[in-house]
Amino acid sequence: MAAPSPDPSPDPTPDAERARRTTARLLGGCAALTVLVGIFQLGEIVQGADEYGAGAWLGVTVAVLAILGLVALYGACALGRATLRTRLIGKLDVFQVATVLLLVAVTAGVLIPTRNTTALALLLPWGITYWVHGLDATTSDEP
Repeated sequence: MAAPSPDPSPDPTPDAERARRTTARLLGGCAALTVLVGIFQLGEIVQGADEYGAGAWLGVTVAVLAILGLVALYGACALGRATLRTRLIGKLDVFQVATVLLLVAVTAGVLIPTRNTTALALLLPWGITYWVHGLDATTSDEP
């Protein structure tokens, strides 16, 4: 009689499960912070909308799309549909795409007239993802 084969995917340890939940909560917080930044930036845009020309509205559109992209990426990671190391475009992973979207959002947000430097607040959720990404590298089995 053959010996039973070991289960290829053992149950996660309590520590690993707790780390996964904590990471999901942190990334969910990043998504919520990004939404709040978007709301505050929208408030400033509405207050100064009468001063905007075509270029400013193009900047607003680009900033809004980048912020929505960041919320989608952070939300997908928080819901467990992706990780920060999931490949999205060629060799670019979620974290790298989030970095590009952050740069686009901050640049577009800073270039919008009036005092719309609210986009700089996007650095906080990105900093948290940078930290989580670094933690994931030290605990990951991947090369």
